[in-house]
Amino acid sequence: MKARLALATCILTLLLTGCRATQVDQMERAWLDQKITSYRIEVLVVNSIWHAQSHQITVRDNQVESATAACTTAPMEFEKCKVKAFNAEDYTVAGLFKKVRAEADSREATPVKITYDATYHFPQQISYNNPKVIDGDWSWRVTTFEVLK
Repeated sequence: MKARLALATCILTLLLTGCRATQVDQMERAWLDQKITSYRIEVLVVNSIWHAQSHQITVRDNQVESATAACTTAPMEFEKCKVKAFNAEDYTVAGLFKKVRAEADSREATPVKITYDATYHFPQQISYNNPKVIDGDWSWRVTTFEVLK
């Protein structure tokens, strides 16, 4: 009985304080507590059937050291894809947390799904699917992560 009451209290607290914001805060704190300042990360961004682009970022001492990108021709790109200009900071771990917060705060945040890396606690995948639009989906997914020494 006490376990059920504790669970109910926890659920009510999460509902009243905003479950996503609380989870984001907890995961970001867990990430920061590891004091990882240098890493390689690859983030695949897929915009429905329109464009897919992978971003390879190297961070040293919390600063972007290098950044490249490559695209994959998507179903509705009728010619060879072109790499779109990008801000490397968006694809760092700090940038991923910023994206999660922006989506959680937006009016349309309800269909956004966020998963976190079990080891390092950064956002592993951020995805959105607008059920009212056939091609209204997108995702950001970390495909590679390596801590550097």
